[in-house]
Amino acid sequence: MGEFKIPPISTLAGSTFSNYFRILSKGHISPKYYFKIALTTIIVIIATPFHLLDYLVYRNKIKAVKFKNPPLFIIGHWRSGTTLLHNLLSKDPTSAYVSTYHALFPNNLSSKWLFKTFMKINMPDKRPSDNVELNINFPQEDEFAFSNCQPNAYYNFFYFPNNYKKFYDNSVHLKNLSEKEIKKWYKSYDTLIKKAIINTKGERVILKNPVNTARIDKILKLYPDAKFIYIYRNPVTVFFSTRRFFQQLFPTLWLHESKDEFIDQMIFDVYNRLMEDYFKHKLLIPKENLIEIKFEEFEKNPMDELEKIYTHFLKEDFESVKTYFSEYSKTQEKHKMNTYLTDKSTIDLIQKQMKKYIEFYQYRIPGNIKVNELSDSRERNR
Repeated sequence: MGEFKIPPISTLAGSTFSNYFRILSKGHISPKYYFKIALTTIIVIIATPFHLLDYLVYRNKIKAVKFKNPPLFIIGHWRSGTTLLHNLLSKDPTSAYVSTYHALFPNNLSSKWLFKTFMKINMPDKRPSDNVELNINFPQEDEFAFSNCQPNAYYNFFYFPNNYKKFYDNSVHLKNLSEKEIKKWYKSYDTLIKKAIINTKGERVILKNPVNTARIDKILKLYPDAKFIYIYRNPVTVFFSTRRFFQQLFPTLWLHESKDEFIDQMIFDVYNRLMEDYFKHKLLIPKENLIEIKFEEFEKNPMDELEKIYTHFLKEDFESVKTYFSEYSKTQEKHKMNTYLTDKSTIDLIQKQMKKYIEFYQYRIPGNIKVNELSDSRERNR
């Protein structure tokens, strides 16, 4: 697990009392996690009185929120560069976003003085899969916050990975939900975004959420003029990076265990589902509200790509904010890409499972993937 060590408390600690127990009812909890549930329940109980305070403080403020600019959604599969793009764009002083603290405690913004201290003590400094710096004030994926707002959020599958298909159907396609649940789903998401604007005092909210890659139709229903930046990356690298990320993240979150073979198949399945939904619904977006970016080009020349986003897509002055981006970009220059050692059989499986999009984007096996031919010859000689 390396640096990624957290106390036995679930990230559900920021949920409302009713949401917490509704999520726990969606899967089997292994006995070894009973202590974790007990500690988390204590935190939920402590936080609950402050939820009422949050409601009283924010209810009128939320009603008064007016979008000065259309919301901007960063989409693309996990490990495709969405975090880097989000962190860069959020350096614009006019941006609003869901912070890491907001993601864990979306119902406790008015009591930050108490729960931020708890997070500072328990949160690691870096993300284990790629050593990206973590901080309670940094931008974060809104799906984490959404999970603590209502039960039909996709990231609840982190707690019960074996049920990921059901979570995908419920939270992405809104299948098997009542009209009341669907109405609550939309209201919860809209409330979350408006609280982010209030919390960070920005003019344009910038949201990074890979799940929204498959929810374009839902986003447009809420925000017809929303803008989308879709970033894509070599599917082979995406597979290995996602596998490493999940293998390190899942044990800190899940409430029942899954084997590596299951995780691999889940990655293939979700990747293809996500991409299929994206290509199906991207046609709903007005052409002027969608830009697609290749990660390998963005990584090589981030400032050039950002200039395209501002000048040609957002139709805004890039020079006025260029300094904010260049300063952060320089801090990322020493970041090294992970190298993955694998065998030919795994490469063959990836090329089979992800063939459609490898060919569509004209990718090959990247240089950071090293194939161990020796392991395959040993396997054949057994």
